[in-house]
Order: sequence, then C-alpha cells, then structure tokens
Amino acid sequence: MKQGGSTLLVGEGNFSFAAELCDGVDRNTRIIATCYESEKEIVKHKNAVKNIARLLEKGAEVYFQVDCTNLQQCLHLKSRLLDRIIFNFPHCGRKAGVKKNRELLANFFLSCAGIVTTQGDVHVTLCRGQGGTAADHPTREWHNSWQIVAMAARAGFVLSEVLPFDCTHYYGYTSTGYRSQDKSFDVDLALTHVFTRSQPFNEMKPVVMETMIGSEHCSFHIPEELVEKINRNFLQKGSNHPVNIINELLRKQISDMANVQELEDNFPLFSKPCLQCDDAICRAELYWVSCSSCQEGKSRSTERVHVADAQCCDVSMPVSDLRLGNKTGQNAGCRIMNQAGVPDMSEDCRRYCLRPTLTGCVHNVLQRPDFRTGVIYVVSGTVFRKCLISPQTMPAFHEMVLVGACSDKTTADILGLFIYSVERAISFLVKSASSTTASVDTSLGSITFKEEVSGKSWNVCFRDMNHPDFTDLTVAKLVCIPHKQDNNELSICITSINLDLLSMVLYHINDWRMLWTFDERFLNQISATELKPFCEFSLYPPSYSHDVSFWLDGDEKPDELTLHALVRRVSRDSVKELKLIDSFCHAETKRMSYCYRLTYQSCDKALSYQQALEMQLRLRDELEKSFKVTLR
Repeated sequence: MKQGGSTLLVGEGNFSFAAELCDGVDRNTRIIATCYESEKEIVKHKNAVKNIARLLEKGAEVYFQVDCTNLQQCLHLKSRLLDRIIFNFPHCGRKAGVKKNRELLANFFLSCAGIVTTQGDVHVTLCRGQGGTAADHPTREWHNSWQIVAMAARAGFVLSEVLPFDCTHYYGYTSTGYRSQDKSFDVDLALTHVFTRSQPFNEMKPVVMETMIGSEHCSFHIPEELVEKINRNFLQKGSNHPVNIINELLRKQISDMANVQELEDNFPLFSKPCLQCDDAICRAELYWVSCSSCQEGKSRSTERVHVADAQCCDVSMPVSDLRLGNKTGQNAGCRIMNQAGVPDMSEDCRRYCLRPTLTGCVHNVLQRPDFRTGVIYVVSGTVFRKCLISPQTMPAFHEMVLVGACSDKTTADILGLFIYSVERAISFLVKSASSTTASVDTSLGSITFKEEVSGKSWNVCFRDMNHPDFTDLTVAKLVCIPHKQDNNELSICITSINLDLLSMVLYHINDWRMLWTFDERFLNQISATELKPFCEFSLYPPSYSHDVSFWLDGDEKPDELTLHALVRRVSRDSVKELKLIDSFCHAETKRMSYCYRLTYQSCDKALSYQQALEMQLRLRDELEKSFKVTLR
C-alpha cells in the first residue's frame, strides 16, 4: 500500500487488520479505523480491546457505529477528503444472498464517491470467486457472483488493479464475523480489488467550426460523434501522444533512407462533395456537413471554434483515384464524375464533407513550384470516415501520406525506394517495441506487402503476430499510377499509413477508443524513448447486451454505416460491438424485420447498467426519428 495520506478502514471486526496496518505505515500516513457495531458489541470479539489500544497508542482514530454505505453522514468524517478507503471481506451478515451483497457494495461505492479524493483509491477484498472477474480462480458464473466491477461503475469507479490478499503481510490479522459470529472464515485465494475514479460521461455540446470560404465567414456543425475528435492536436510539436511519437519516428527513419521534404498540414479540413478523394473510399463513408452563415443559429448553446487553417475550398481529384479511370492525373470535374456514374450533388454548393483522406493533397504537391522528382513529400493529419463499429476501425484517425514522382524510365527505382523505406521504417519500430515485450514478432517477416490484382497497389500488413486482433492487420497502402504533367510522363507513388493502427500494434493497445481518451493515465504511460506496452487502467470492464428490432417497408435495408454512426453518437462510443443477429420478411405485409444486438462496454470509463439502458432507450427514439422505422 502507498505510504502517506489518509486511510479509512470500514467494516472492521476485531480491528486486527487495522492494528497490523498501522504498525507497517510511516508517520505521514493517517489511519482512521471504523466498525459498524457499537463499542459495547465490538469488545466482545477476541483481542479487540488490545487492538484498539494499539491503534490509539499509534495515534490512529477509532470510531464505532459507522455505516459504510452512508459515510458522509458520519460526524467524524464530514468535510473530510480521504486518499484511500479499505473494506475487507464485506458481507451483509448471516446467510445473505449475492443480491443483498451486491447492493451493499453498490451503496458502499456510492458513499465513497463523496469523500475520496480525485486521485484516491478504494480497496475491497473478497473471498475467492466472489468478485466475478477473470482474475478469480475458480471463476463463478456472472449471475452467481457479486459483480463487483459493475457495482463500482454505478459510482464512477473502475477496477485498476487486482492483488492477492496475503495474510503473511499482516501477521496478527485474524478474520472474524463468519455468518455474524465470532468465527474466522477462509481467506485463501482472496483478492484485493483496487478501484480508482474514471472520467465521467459529460453532456455532449454541439460544436460549430467557423472558417472562411472566399470572403465569407461560414460555419459547420460537426457531427456529434466526432465532437471529441476535433482539434485534439495530437500531432502538434512536443506532443507525447503515441500517434505523434510514431509519426516522428517514421519520418526520421524514412529521412535516413531517402530525400524527404516534410510538409505542414495546411490542407482543407472540408471538401466539396462532388469531388472524391480516394479510390478505396465510397461516398457512404463520407461525413457530410452543411455550410451556413456565421450569423445563423448563434442563439443556440453551442461551442464555437474558429479554425484559421482549416479553410474550405474545392479539392481537385487526386491522382490516386483509379476507380474513376482518371489515368492521366488531370482534374476530374462534375461532368467526368457523372459519366463515371457518381451522383452529381453540385446543385447543393454549400454542402461539404470532412476530409476522408490526405491523399487529396497529391495534386497540391505536384503543383508546388519547388516540386522535384525523386523526392518523397510527407504530410500527416487527421481524417474522418464513417465505418462499422469494431475495436480496430475508427471514424477519426491520423494518416501519414508519402508522395513521390519519377519518370517512366525510373519507375522501378522510385517504387523500390518506397517499398524499402516503408518496410524498413515500420520494421525498425517493430524491433524497438520487441525489445520491451515478447508479444511482437522480432523478424522482418512480421511485415509483408500484399500485391493486389492490378499489380500497381500493395497493402502493408502485419502477420504472424501473437496477438489475434493484429493478425493480417493492414496499416498502410501503397499505390503507383501514371501521371502526365507538363508533357512529361511520370509515375506517382503514394503511400497512406494509418498512424493510429500502427500505434495500437506497437503500444499493444487493444481498442482504438483508448487513443482518444481524456484520462491522463493513458498519456502518463507513454514514453517517447521506449515503446513499452500499454497497461490497462480499467480492468475487466462490465459489458451489457441489449437488442433492438424494427420493421422496414418493402425491400428497404438499413444503411449500415449511418446506423453505426448513430450508435456511436448515442452511446458516446460505449458500444463495442453491433451485430445483425436476425432478419426476416413478413409473409403478409412483405415488410422486413431486422434485429441488432448491441454490446455496451467502455474501455476507459465506468459504465453502469443504468447508463447503458438509458443509451439504449435513447437509441430507440433516434431510430424512429432518423430511420423512420417501426420499432418492435
């Protein structure tokens, strides 16, 4: 246990644990020992009088008839903030069932929330199997356990550490109170659960970004599910965020092998909808935002952010758009896109989308006055795409784009340089991570380039990783396409690297949501000099499953990407999985029924059953409004 501060013990029996603990702490640690019984009842326990005398002699405080579920009402604890609260082997008494003991835990944690400091912790020791976590051996079935993590979540606490309870550290400790008697109980394989406060689920406020389009001040309402992803500045100079560390290490490694020119991310955050960005991105993945005058809607309670460098402008078709057959690299206007079968939305000239990729900057790079063949241009920034919910797919992530050009005669040289530079740079990072953990393959074989059918596109994948979620994970893509500029035939090589996925692999982060947490315990673990594996500060988070079923008319199908985006928004990114589990057509009405199962689980916040249920009920309301469905 940490030294210093104030430590409150509740539910003491014969005070033997408190006495032994008091002997083992320094003078800077203040011990406050309490019990539920009266002094007259407690002295009947063996050695209780002697233990109380030891505590008082050491300067500890001892109080009787203290209700651990109502600590703030205790006269001696009012207006006090404590650094640590310890509750060993809680029990309602006699043959109380698991439900009563769960409520005891829940009310205890709610009581702790009012008197423990922001950085404080709560220790609860349970007998083997009672906690209901994977740390218990043997593990009870969830419904037959005390569900301690879920009970703590009601009060905003997360489980941060699980330790074996070792009686040998407290030589004079003897358990008492078995079935409300002065009898000991079995403490073998008991576990101490250490809980800390989590970040709350704050009310989401609409965010409006203000910028310039030509000479006009305009504003854009940011999609609610992206509000906490805008303007986080993870890539700013001096940032200790994993994506920035990986970004800088990659740039350094590539610079050591090739002539590199680094570019600032001064490219538009918004682009026109009639102009596409990448052959691998469909229109359904785009986040649409409507442009309006800054004078509109100012009476609303919104947070307004002025972004000077996120100007909106027409973005030309990048050379990487193979899907539209733009082989020459010339700008593709609405007419060409219409011929390719892409709907023309140019009549809505005030509608834009958040940039889905930085490959749209290729045209800008090629038009630079100082553009030279044989040089690799590098730019990194945040991009946004609708995607299905999973631990490895993210609606906002940081992309690094490498752009280089050469004449047709030296295509093989520039392509080889790209492949070599990217492979060696990523492999260097893998080796660096492998020096601190054996969970990442140390051989260069862990990186592979998978050539696509076209022969001009490669996916950069991790393979043979011990972690099952990172097997064959595509972290980058390389394309090589022809381009004509100033009557010269060039070959353009473009590499797009997902810095977030690469960071997850190297830092052993299992869920992309952790990269966007506001909890300082995340960044406190990150080192710019050593790629150490990330250690979860929220262990065994509870999960809750809810189903939602609805009817759709005729042959209509729900737009999966829009549905997943809605779920992200309503749940505040608290849904870990959304799965279609059933669908059928009604024989008479011909309407289609769809049933989805949502698994609520937060990787960094305390999520209670009640909170998940409220999110589910709100989702049902939003489905009726947004999808015009008939709920079942």
